[in-house]
Amino acid sequence: MYKLFLVMLCSLLTLSCVNSQHSNLEEKVVLAEYIFTPTTNISSQVEQTLATAKSQNKQALFVLGAQWCHDSKGLAQNFSTPQMQKILQENYQVLFIDVGYLEKGFDVVKQFELPVYYGTPTVMVVEPNSAKILNRQTMQKWLSADRVPLAEYIEYFDNFATSNKVTVEVNKPMQTYLNKINNFEKQQAQRLKIAYGIVGPLLQQYMESDNKKASGEFSNKWEQVHDLRYRIQDDIQDLIAQAKSNVATGSSAPLILPTYPAFTWE
Repeated sequence: MYKLFLVMLCSLLTLSCVNSQHSNLEEKVVLAEYIFTPTTNISSQVEQTLATAKSQNKQALFVLGAQWCHDSKGLAQNFSTPQMQKILQENYQVLFIDVGYLEKGFDVVKQFELPVYYGTPTVMVVEPNSAKILNRQTMQKWLSADRVPLAEYIEYFDNFATSNKVTVEVNKPMQTYLNKINNFEKQQAQRLKIAYGIVGPLLQQYMESDNKKASGEFSNKWEQVHDLRYRIQDDIQDLIAQAKSNVATGSSAPLILPTYPAFTWE
């Protein structure tokens, strides 16, 4: 029962559980550059990554994650395969960014007009000249990176390797809708950032405990955060689809904004 509990908790939290069913599997090779390591000079590393990508005519690829996160480690393992190494080395300048226990990384995503990261790993393909995120619509895919087959990694990053779709003409009605969507997302992002400040220390306490037994408080609070961070990215894309449909038909109908339950600490 205890092992089953750990497996269920890992699925819920998207954590790398030392005592989970994965502990008995042989560790795959992970290259040193794909290990999440705490650093104090994230800003300069981001700038250097963009500059190098620009000078080499590559895309910048930023991955925000942590060594405690099972999906972050799964992504690192897939990135270290010969198939992915060929694509990454030829087309990307890659930087792995350690977010600690959800207390770091906010300034990085804000720089690229993302109000908050929605989980680990967060994978951003960035066009270095415009500093625009190219894969915004499909970023949620990588929150479950360990369950994504290698073939999908190859197809995904091969497709974005030469993408430069960053300049899109937006008419006034669409921009009005986008402003409302951005404001809505910022409000939810602020809630999520505050939530990270509450569950992060509980996450650290759990991961550093000897018995790896999650407290009821931790499980309850993380489940609430999990529900919001998984819903909101899909909801944002649905709102954009609503806006495009309204503009295409000449409608000025208001957007139907989703509502989320309040966190128990709000």
